[in-house]
Amino acid sequence: MGPNFKNRWKAVLGVFFLLHVGCSRLLDIDLPKNEITDNNVFTDSVNASAAISGVYVAMMQAYSLDFCSGGMTAFPGMSADEIGQTASNSNDEFFVNTISSTNSTVSYLWTSAYRYLYAVHACMEGIANSGTITAEQKASLLAEARFVRAYINFYLVNIFGGVPIVLGTDYKVNSVLPRSSEQEVYDLIKEDLSYCKEVFSKNKKNIKRPGYYATLALLARVYLYEKNYVAAVELTTEVIDKGGFNLESTPERVFEQNSNETIWALMPVIADRATWEGYYFVPARATTVPRYIVTDGLLNSFDLDDKRKLAWIGTSTVRNVKYHFPNKYRQYTPAAQKEWYVMLRLAEQYLIRAESKTHLSNFDEARSDINYIRQRAGIPYFHSVDDKDIVLREIEAQRKLELMCEWGHRWLDLKRTGRADAVLSAIKSKWNSWDVWYPIPQDEITNNPKMEQNLNYR
Repeated sequence: MGPNFKNRWKAVLGVFFLLHVGCSRLLDIDLPKNEITDNNVFTDSVNASAAISGVYVAMMQAYSLDFCSGGMTAFPGMSADEIGQTASNSNDEFFVNTISSTNSTVSYLWTSAYRYLYAVHACMEGIANSGTITAEQKASLLAEARFVRAYINFYLVNIFGGVPIVLGTDYKVNSVLPRSSEQEVYDLIKEDLSYCKEVFSKNKKNIKRPGYYATLALLARVYLYEKNYVAAVELTTEVIDKGGFNLESTPERVFEQNSNETIWALMPVIADRATWEGYYFVPARATTVPRYIVTDGLLNSFDLDDKRKLAWIGTSTVRNVKYHFPNKYRQYTPAAQKEWYVMLRLAEQYLIRAESKTHLSNFDEARSDINYIRQRAGIPYFHSVDDKDIVLREIEAQRKLELMCEWGHRWLDLKRTGRADAVLSAIKSKWNSWDVWYPIPQDEITNNPKMEQNLNYR
């Protein structure tokens, strides 16, 4: 075993160790000595790249529904109108929208997100301080790290609102950071993605790691959320026309490892687990009651002959009770892993462009994009008069179906469009308008005198 291999393995293990050490306070973490901070990790670009790979490994090896391994699907899905549980536990608070600031799951989501950010910053500091990696290699590696930072910050700001902006690994600084505004977080996200856009090669396509088109895809989503529709159309059009991606012909193939519409995905790292969503959502055997079930509202939103309903919603009958469960990832304990965990995909880009074009009153082209999605689903084309509200409701409906139980899209859509109150108050008796934000974990409030709680949480 040569020294270069040892350094690469050390880099991966160092990040893995960093992300799995226990800590009493999230932002109060110091670097593990002689691991990721060892200068030997960053002697060349291959070892530095391995260190960043260690972040991806940890994201897929969390052994739970954490921030990057299904948690952003399951819990926002419960908060919205997508899924519920069959067994009662503390996560019922997400379904009835009465989340306590002491809820252990919301604390874990927050903690795991900032641990990934911490590891990203450890990599960034090691890369920046290396005296042997070339400037071009540094820029590419830093772009990859900054993309991951942008991706995680996007979900943090949309789940919790304004959050602390962490920019390094100094625990003395991080442990007393105040919350930044939502706009400040978005500004950092755009700054990071703009850097990535300039650095990543347009000609290098590797869906196992974020690159140029993943950057455009995420930035297009950010612009949609910020109502910068012209920019969103420009970016989605480049992804659709020049990225080399294509919608799969059938929904069954969308989440397979060789899917043509995957823009960025994480590879499985555990021998008998392809994805944690597959593990948690798909019953282990025919006699097992699913842990998470699709709501009747979501189930009944599909046309009877919608191929997505047949492919992405599983059915099991246990003791004469029929259950419907999320089935986008169908492998529970696969003998041969055929599914990767999809972080960004092409179908969303069509829907982003359709929505943006609708706001720009380009109804014909918006309908065309909608019908790409409907055609793959096997349902009739959408035809309507040039009525903005009607077209937007159709896009909302297709986002609900196409992006169901996937990275919290439904929850975030209801919030960003101002539709949460109207939709959720009608089906959830305990709904309050402030429930659109999760509470800041109480431990963070207790341990950081500068941390403030979200409205109406205690």
